[in-house]
Amino acid sequence: MLTEQFKSHATSFPQLANTSDQELELYETHFRLLRNWNERMALVSKKSIDKSFATHYVDSIMISDFGEKHRSGRLVYDLGTGAGFPGIVYAIRYPQAQVSIFERSLKKQTFLSAVLATLNLPNLKLGGELPNQKMTGLFLARAVLPPIELFKFMSKRMSSGSTLIVNVGGKSEDINNPPEFLRKNSETYELPMDSGSRRVESFDFVPRGTI
Repeated sequence: MLTEQFKSHATSFPQLANTSDQELELYETHFRLLRNWNERMALVSKKSIDKSFATHYVDSIMISDFGEKHRSGRLVYDLGTGAGFPGIVYAIRYPQAQVSIFERSLKKQTFLSAVLATLNLPNLKLGGELPNQKMTGLFLARAVLPPIELFKFMSKRMSSGSTLIVNVGGKSEDINNPPEFLRKNSETYELPMDSGSRRVESFDFVPRGTI
């Protein structure tokens, strides 16, 4: 199912044209698990399952491609990954990146453990709630918290020089970032299947007194 959709939209989304057969097979495996588990666990909304190609996989690929431009060899952390978006997609698409996904929901952790055991990706690790300690790396935040709350939460957990990737609706107002979060880049993109637009932005964390 996903493979056919990837190929049919490759002309409109050049990022999809570069997707390898192995990558597609891993997405398909993840999606099969998601669809089966979702029938009894409601991991994502039933409506979003029907549009998973656009709202979950393509969206996660766009975030991952944007994030990879800013990774610079650092570790990748996905905050509140839910059913594995975008962290699992990032780990599949960029096997050279070390990705840790965090999810506080025990129900979703059970699903994610089954996914990791099935996909067997050596560059992917699962954790519970994000530790309350300073960490260094590239942090992905897809629909985790409103930006104001997110910046406050992450300022206690990011080391200086780390980068935060924030994903919001394409028509959302400009993000009001605190001075210690320096805006670096931004990209807006349309999702297929009339799923709207999204915007992804990067912020380097530079605490006061370190500049």
